[in-house]
Amino acid sequence: MSRFPFCPTHTGRFMVGRDRRGRWIVRDEMGLVGGLFADRASAVRFAMFESDYVPGAVSCVPDGALSDPVVEPVSARARLRPAA
Repeated sequence: MSRFPFCPTHTGRFMVGRDRRGRWIVRDEMGLVGGLFADRASAVRFAMFESDYVPGAVSCVPDGALSDPVVEPVSARARLRPAA
């Protein structure tokens, strides 16, 4: 038996699924927390941890339902800016 339970399809705080390229994605309902993962187990583990293992907080979505996460690169200027 798998160490991670099957996540049924229903509304939860986190969505786990594959994008059109086949990569595993986790995204919260507000789009503030998430990421790309190498496999389903890692994606589910992350979502469960971030939701404090609350039952029903993680849901699976059909393949291709999640788009690529938006990643905005931090400019070199922003990284080198001194803290205020």
